[in-house]
Amino acid sequence: MAMAARTVAVLGASGGVGSAVVKKALANGFKVRALARSKSKAMAALGDEAFGQLDAFIEGDVSDASALAALLKDGGDEHPVVMSCLGTPKGMAPCVESGTRFLMDAMALRGWKRLVMISSIGVGDSLEQGRGMAPIFIRCIVPCFLSKVFGDLERAEELCWTERGGVKCVAVRPPALTDKPGRGNFTLASASDPRPSKTAKIPREDVAAAMVQLADPTAFGQWAGKGVTVVVP
Repeated sequence: MAMAARTVAVLGASGGVGSAVVKKALANGFKVRALARSKSKAMAALGDEAFGQLDAFIEGDVSDASALAALLKDGGDEHPVVMSCLGTPKGMAPCVESGTRFLMDAMALRGWKRLVMISSIGVGDSLEQGRGMAPIFIRCIVPCFLSKVFGDLERAEELCWTERGGVKCVAVRPPALTDKPGRGNFTLASASDPRPSKTAKIPREDVAAAMVQLADPTAFGQWAGKGVTVVVP
């Protein structure tokens, strides 16, 4: 008897990383459920083929309890995982911490216990690592222009480490993102590695591949409760 496909639920499915996660998960045989604020934007980002392969699409916001309930229906397997690609849109107030809180509470209610969230290099215990990889960005750009956004990510990660409602989390911390095609030559590094990368940039497709890789229960277990940096070795 064939095993049922594992289930991945993706939030922020219309964004650059979120849409790449959806496509990569589908390509790897996962059953994918997706949530985004705009169905039209999600269809444009995913394309007709990928959108048509979704197990479900929910149009809504992470603060909408009914939308989260629809997204987090019974996954049909023992190891469903949520991929949170939440971010703060330009010009809007930071929303990742609050969105993560809504999400973890909804996951706990419905028995989803594994969360992989997108964060950034320089957050949490990767600050020194970020200074080594992207010194101008971390020392100058973040404090001058992105302090609220990074503060929001810090608080979202701190919330994750509490394992609120029994939900365990891995925070994926890429450096600067590009739209170049993924090459698959990324590696996962701990925050204790001071400068693990030759470049401070990585394609969104490779970050998505790293997130989908963490859907595997063994890989997730290795990094649960930690931040992981996605780098080009």
